[in-house]
Amino acid sequence: MTFRSPARATAVTALGVGALTLLGFGTAAAAPETATWADNGTVYNRTISNTTPSAGDTITVSTKLERTNATDEEINWLKDWHPACLTYVVNSAKIIDSAGAHAVEPYLELNPEFIAGDFTATSYKVIIKEHLGDVQPATFSAQYKVGADCAKGVALTTGIEYLSNLGHHADFKTRGPAITVGGVPGGGTGGTGSAGAPLGALGSLLGGFGSSK
Repeated sequence: MTFRSPARATAVTALGVGALTLLGFGTAAAAPETATWADNGTVYNRTISNTTPSAGDTITVSTKLERTNATDEEINWLKDWHPACLTYVVNSAKIIDSAGAHAVEPYLELNPEFIAGDFTATSYKVIIKEHLGDVQPATFSAQYKVGADCAKGVALTTGIEYLSNLGHHADFKTRGPAITVGGVPGGGTGGTGSAGAPLGALGSLLGGFGSSK
């Protein structure tokens, strides 16, 4: 009677999974990243849900603004800068504050390299506060679809720019995080392009673990 020892079967399974990963058949996880900096009494936390996306992926970009002193800051307009190969996802732009999430459209300008929310026209105001018992940060969030025309393997800059009631023209167009576009949807660089060769090599590798009697 022919049988395979449990130890050998486990070794074959582990080897198979490891070989598939090495040959590019594994699934790469998203790589979120946050850039943090401070200026003029405001702290900025800008997060991109996946900084190594692939063409066809959708990423979320969020910028949280928090005051560090008791002077309120009201945002007049805010631009979210992005590579021209990213396409804004309609109706995804939002302001999130202590009252919840607010749509930015239709007061949103669309440009190949940025989107810009006009908060002098919206029914709500974007006011950042830092008072004892009354701390109110605000977050600007939007989604983009990664285009096939994005340069691969190159750091593409992102950032924000805004004007406030304090006369503060904050220009952080390239503060990041940057994104680096990969090869296949879901992240990673994918396989070798020809399945025959890697699968053949894998078959030969696994062939050495035949059944024992």
